[in-house]
Amino acid sequence: MALEIKNVSRTFEGSMKETLKDISLSVEQGEFICVVGPSGCGKSTLLNIIAGLDFPTDGEIFLDEKKITAPGADRVVMFQEHALFPWLNVMENVKFGMKMMGVPKEEQNRRAEHYLKMVQLWEFREYSVHEISGGMRQRTALARSLCLDGPVLLMDEPFSALDKQTTNKLRADLERIWEETGKTVIFVTHSVEEAVFLADRIVVLSDNPGCIKEIFQVGLPRPRRNDAVEFLEVRHNILSCVEREVEKFAKEEYDHEKMA
Repeated sequence: MALEIKNVSRTFEGSMKETLKDISLSVEQGEFICVVGPSGCGKSTLLNIIAGLDFPTDGEIFLDEKKITAPGADRVVMFQEHALFPWLNVMENVKFGMKMMGVPKEEQNRRAEHYLKMVQLWEFREYSVHEISGGMRQRTALARSLCLDGPVLLMDEPFSALDKQTTNKLRADLERIWEETGKTVIFVTHSVEEAVFLADRIVVLSDNPGCIKEIFQVGLPRPRRNDAVEFLEVRHNILSCVEREVEKFAKEEYDHEKMA
């Protein structure tokens, strides 16, 4: 499903600052987009608007030419916190969303088995949440999201609370799963390295207000090595862009304080 973001702006009530301003972006079906930028630049706000969990002050978003006005089964959200139910085991957690959507039991079992095997957790299906590691919990949450069968997967820094070794493994797993499923992924991250590893294109947001500063076409063959010269060049270019935005924001804050 193609996603079209048209001139989206967002200002929160009681705030003089625009969180997002005039965001426009076309996302092709099956594309992997990463969104990076300084802290507080509106990355998560943009993702929430696409999910239908928040609403733009101005502008519109369309999925397959249908305007987004609310959450929908065509868009599945995965947050930093896994939000698993501790009283349910791995299999029950994975099936929970499908039960709420009224998916027939036989189909629940089929999807749960398929995606638990895909995330390499089938042998752990009867384990409780307390018996598995943080990385396994995130893989359980990913399997639960995939089971909902939405063509668009929205991910808000899902690996940021994990150690580096676990994060590297999950990035590789996600890339493999994305290639197998053909889903459209929009992935918010604070890690430029993570974005270069995963994305087809990387959207850099500026701050104050949050708007698109630059869009980078990664253009590197997969699978990617983070020690390859080409990888490091792309990473350097994007880091430089992000760092310029951070420095600009810091200077604006300093100038504002001097005038106050």
